[in-house]
Amino acid sequence: MSPAPLSSWPPPVDLYGLGLLRLVARHGSVTRAAAEAGLTQSALTRQVQGMELRLGVPLFDRTTRQLRLTEAGAALLKDTAPMAPLLEQALSRLGREHLDQPRAVRIGLSRSISLGHLPGLLHAHLRRAPDVRTSVETTASADLPARLEAGELDVGVLCPPARLASSVTVTHRMADGFHLIVPASLPLPSFPPGGKKWTLRLRSWLDAQAWLLLSPGTRTGGQLRKWMREQGLNPSPAMEPDSFDLIIHLVALGLGVSLVPRRAVAAFPRKKLIRRVPLPAEFQRELAVIVPRSARPAGHVTDFVSNILFS
Repeated sequence: MSPAPLSSWPPPVDLYGLGLLRLVARHGSVTRAAAEAGLTQSALTRQVQGMELRLGVPLFDRTTRQLRLTEAGAALLKDTAPMAPLLEQALSRLGREHLDQPRAVRIGLSRSISLGHLPGLLHAHLRRAPDVRTSVETTASADLPARLEAGELDVGVLCPPARLASSVTVTHRMADGFHLIVPASLPLPSFPPGGKKWTLRLRSWLDAQAWLLLSPGTRTGGQLRKWMREQGLNPSPAMEPDSFDLIIHLVALGLGVSLVPRRAVAAFPRKKLIRRVPLPAEFQRELAVIVPRSARPAGHVTDFVSNILFS
């Protein structure tokens, strides 16, 4: 059967179909995409195959275990990317202005953002706009740009890669310094820590500790390990959680030492259980607030961004 001309009506792909294609592309799996869409695997497979038949071109490469977009599929999703946030924006405005739905700001945080970073993001907003509903969720930083582009989130906070997706723009940047923290009960070495130079004894003492390092699967975790190697440190991690707040609690319980954001330490309520140890050099990362580039945000979302104290 030959495909219908692409200019025919109805079009071979509609907004619902594009949404399904994006789900499959994001998950690389029909099973996981179907679960999120609330469909059976067979129903989603029929939807995708039907779109491919109508278009006359395969959209996914099925020769590997993980589904990958073909060149045609990637081009289709790239060219239609601006449609998702525009539709989400239109539906949100319709709900607010004609259906009396509450105004809301949806914030996505990468998993390496700690509780100590939230006051700068939320304090002024909660004080100035208490009637705006605020939702906060954590997700992998690699997924944040795509979710902003798809209109699923309004604002994202992450440790940005060297090259950020062109679909988002940065509104705020912040240098985020780190402290070495140890259990308060841990005996410190006889030499004075915090000198201006790394010494063999200091490196040996640090390498001998049980380290709690952020998961290497996170961008910050990878940057932190690279920095430690540059300082001549070669610690063997005892645990690799994906949350700095959890790491600080584990240090307080005496389970190891760690490098954590200063803001996270400041927000920890039981500071007597931990001790900060000065080092000859400080690890720093950059954090960024990102928003969709193509969307025209609602006024209350613009106000939220302008109220952020993040610098």
